[in-house]
Amino acid sequence: MAYKILPTKEFSKDFKKVDSQLQKRIKIKIGEIAENPSRHKHLHYDLKESCRIRIGKLRVIFSYNSNKKELYLEKIVFGHRYRD
Repeated sequence: MAYKILPTKEFSKDFKKVDSQLQKRIKIKIGEIAENPSRHKHLHYDLKESCRIRIGKLRVIFSYNSNKKELYLEKIVFGHRYRD
């Protein structure tokens, strides 16, 4: 069963900044993540509860709750700067 996708306000704001071609790629990738989010790269330090995927030069930061079957889309990182 796929996880329920819940974007944050920050993610939604970042998503609107991206061009339509990249938005389509992000939507497809998020659909794949919703099937099995645990297999993606986990982050460390301040973001240790989060995971990331790479789409071109962008990173999508997300976390998930296995018990509730919810996927939280946190933000889109342009480049490699996770903090700011």
